[in-house]
Amino acid sequence: MEYIRPHIRITGDGSPTLVCPRSGDTYHSVNGAVSESEHVFIRNGLALCGKDVISIFEAGFGSGINAWLTAKYAAENGKMVRYFAVEKFPVDPSLLQVPQFPSDRIFRSIHSTEWGRETEVTEGFKLVKIHGDLAETVFDVKFDVVYFDMFAPDTVPGLWTGELFARIAQAMVPGTALVTYCAKGEVKRALRSVGLEVKRLPGAPGKRHMVRAVKPPDNGQ
Repeated sequence: MEYIRPHIRITGDGSPTLVCPRSGDTYHSVNGAVSESEHVFIRNGLALCGKDVISIFEAGFGSGINAWLTAKYAAENGKMVRYFAVEKFPVDPSLLQVPQFPSDRIFRSIHSTEWGRETEVTEGFKLVKIHGDLAETVFDVKFDVVYFDMFAPDTVPGLWTGELFARIAQAMVPGTALVTYCAKGEVKRALRSVGLEVKRLPGAPGKRHMVRAVKPPDNGQ
């Protein structure tokens, strides 16, 4: 497998993010990588799920910070999580072993697991990292929470479309929330076009808004 080596940037809360060598986009907010992940994906996604056994899909694995925070939350709150993540450009795992990134066993284990194989990282947290293109991903698992953490629509417009959101929505069970840092009007319209109930929420530090889009109960399968 071919890896990329983005640059490291320390963000406003002292935690690191990566800078894409192709586009210059940061993987997380420059105002705080961990604080953004905690606000968008944990507090407004996972923590509101209401289930003890949870299936999560992440669009864009990146540095693994979202998965790491999820594993920690699962351990601290007695949750059982199966976590699926799709990443087209995997990051060189050696880059994530530098002192700027977390040094605990969970973070290191997340990056040492084999791609394409389900691995029990900790008791209660199983991870499947999928090397592939989100636009071509076949969803054969039903999800309780979706973390949509791709680069911004201006950078990858083809991954913020109604067509893609429709395929993801089909894999969401009724009541599932898709959460994302991006609250652009075009994104909200695309999510509404596939039947999701879109709510704009206060954003992470330094950002005005984020989005939580829920599949309504009468959309169930």
